[in-house]
Formats: sequence, C-alpha cells, structure tokens
Amino acid sequence: MTYDLLIVGSGSAGVAAALEASALGAKAAVVEAGVLGGTCVNVGCVPSKYLLRAADAFHRAGHSAFPGLRTEALGVDWKALLAGKEGLIAALRKEKYQEVLEAAGVPVLRGRARFLDGERMEVEGREVLAGRYLLATGARPFLPPIPGLQESAPWTYLEALSAPALPESLLVVGGGPIGLELAQAFARLGSRVTVLEALPEVLPQEDRELARLLRGYLEEGLRVHTGVRVEAVAREGAFRVRTDRGVFEAERLLVATGRRPDLEGLGLERAGVERDERGFLRLDPSLRTTNPRVYAAGDAAGLPQFVYVAAQSGRVAARNALGVKAPLDLAALPRVTFTDPALAAVGLTEEEARRRYGAGVRAATLPLSQVPKALTARDTRGAFKIVVDEEGTVLGLHVLAHEAGDVIQEGILAVKYGLGYRDLIDTFHPYLTLAEGIRLVAQALDADPKKLSCCA
Repeated sequence: MTYDLLIVGSGSAGVAAALEASALGAKAAVVEAGVLGGTCVNVGCVPSKYLLRAADAFHRAGHSAFPGLRTEALGVDWKALLAGKEGLIAALRKEKYQEVLEAAGVPVLRGRARFLDGERMEVEGREVLAGRYLLATGARPFLPPIPGLQESAPWTYLEALSAPALPESLLVVGGGPIGLELAQAFARLGSRVTVLEALPEVLPQEDRELARLLRGYLEEGLRVHTGVRVEAVAREGAFRVRTDRGVFEAERLLVATGRRPDLEGLGLERAGVERDERGFLRLDPSLRTTNPRVYAAGDAAGLPQFVYVAAQSGRVAARNALGVKAPLDLAALPRVTFTDPALAAVGLTEEEARRRYGAGVRAATLPLSQVPKALTARDTRGAFKIVVDEEGTVLGLHVLAHEAGDVIQEGILAVKYGLGYRDLIDTFHPYLTLAEGIRLVAQALDADPKKLSCCA
C-alpha cells in the first residue's frame, strides 16, 4: 500500500495531521499500536481534568462560602467516579477520533511501525510505502535515576488516574503542573498529601509572585516542601522516601518529574533520523527531521507539551510535508495549571521581561479582592498581573483565579498582535465577569485600583 503521508501515532498531533492532509486532497493513513487517541483523551487532559473537577465539586459541597447556606460533602465512591471517567473517555475517543478519521476517509493501520530504511516502513511485518512520513508518537512519563525508585514501582500519572482505591496518604515528587494538579485532587478527595519539589519554588516557569500565592492556597489542603533533594526510595509496605531534609512516608508515591519522547522501536537509525541531546527528534523550522522524507509533530518533536501545540504542529507538519509551506508560531503560547485557583499565563513573566527589556518594563498586580465578580462569588483567592514594555505594549498577562484558563484568551490576542495596555482599558468588558479583571489590572498600571469605582 502506498500513501502520500503515513502518520505514526493517533493522538492530537497525528489526527490533526491526518485531517489536514485529507483536506489538502492527499492520501493519508494513521498507524496506531495501542489505544486510539493518544495521551490527551486517554490518560492526560481529559481524565485528569475530570478528576480535578470532581474533586472541586466535592470540596465546594463541604465548604459553602455564603452565609445562610449549609451544604455537606457526603462521601466519595471512587469506583463510580472512575467509571464515569472511563465512560467519558470512551465516548470522546469514538466521537472525536475514530468517527472523525472515518468521515475524512483516513484508515487506521493497527500495529507497530518501524523503518526498514530511509524510504520504507513496515507495520506488523507488512511493508507500507509513503511519499512522506510523520512521527507523532508522543511522550511517556520519566522516572529519574534515584536509587530504589524503579524497584519500588511508584505511580506516574498513568497509574494515579486509574488507581484501584484512594490512598490514605500520598507523596508527590514534582511541583510542576501535573504534580500540583493531582496532589490537590487527591487531597480534596480525602488523601493526606505531601509534595516534594527539588527547586526553590513550585511552577518555576511561572511568575514568581503568583506562583507563591498559589502555593499558599494549596497549603490550606496539603503540605508542600521545596528545595528538597530525593536521595533514595524504599518500599516496605509503605513508601519511604529519603531526602536531604529527612524521611517522608506514605501509602503511595506519585512521581511527576516530566516526560520523555516515545520513540523506541521505530528504527530511527536505519532511516537516518537523528535525536538531540534530550532524546527528542532533531528538527528544522518546518518540523522536518534529518531525513527529508520524515517529519514530526507533538510531544515527540520536543515542542511544549500542550495538546493545542500538538494539534497545531500536526497541521503545520502535514502541510510542510505535502509541499504547502506553513510556519509554527509559538510566540503567544498560553499555559494553564488547572489547580484551584488555576494559574494561566501568556507571554513573559516580569522577571523575563526585565532581563530582556531592562528598566523600562512596568508591571501591575491586581488582587482578586478588587474584582467585583470575585466579591459576589465570595472567592477572592488570586490576582491578575500584567507586564508591559516602555511603550506600553503588553508583554505578558498572568491570571490566578478559579477559572483563569477561561479568561486568558484576551491576553493571548494582546501578546500575539502587539496590543497596548490602553487597548485593553478601552475595550468593553462585561460587568460582573472575571474577564473584567483584565481591564482593571491594565488600569492599575496608572492608578491605584482601590481608588477606582467598581463600575465606572
């Protein structure tokens, strides 16, 4: 069988590439050795956010913020909760992957793919030829080389999201987005949770001011230790984690220390496809590998590990592979940590902006207590922060709030199109919405927000 484009991997990058190829009139196929849909729908975004929202609902049921309202959180049926998760995953896998590919006329070839040489692949022993190949095989959890860690069989996010039971206690190694999200979810559902982070702060890629605020909110329900180096792990019934700050014990251990590309067994060497020092594929700006017939997209390509980056890179790689030039622009890339409150950001942090642009950078922070929507919702945990250059162009927007991810889009457009903070002030923002905080934080660059009228 011969195709114009053969795509290895059926996650977001692979499916987006297949749909783009089909739209361009090319003959494409997807190869999948495992479950259709890749990380996001099966073991990543969808199940983790389902668990987070369930934990949030349970927490709020037992913590009414309004006077005169008495609510109660009656208990957690973990098996029923997981069954609901699996039902959602199955439905999305069928409707958004299987049926979408079928409607586009893109077949799915089942089995493992590997290169025979620089021009040919085989799938489960059957030779398959294509004009171009696209690798979208994703990434898998990474366990650091800590003595005793592999032997103790800890959880990664894969096992945590399908755990047979809620643990009484849980140690989480890693204070990045995945670690913090799952730590809070398990804590709210009833586990005693401790987070251990090697770096001085959690979420080191985020604005320091807001990351510290978020840590304080998280510590209302779990313990966070930063600057902790894990030295060894043992399992004798419970997990014992030895660190430079003492020994920590828990029923379960979750390791959330990053992901590595899933590229083993593809025969990359036979195809002349090189990897970089981190193990990711070596690419040019068109997402082409060191073999001009082979392109890559998504997590395996070493790109920022967000599902929307995977999908966009899949579209871009497919277009370039088929001779339609397309760039991958990551200049206004948003990121969201889905804790409660959530932390969403786009563009530069204040620290990054000052290093790049110097003393002319200005920043303003607006506590959520100055946003009317937060006051009426009786949830003022969080803040808005804006960073601008000397001319007032928006360099970064950062939001710490319950639904921060739902209001960051305006900041994405501001950074992408080089808007000034006065443009944000002069744009209508509906009153009593969280998005109004964007106008208010822009105003805070010039005025004390406490001296502004709430609706004038």
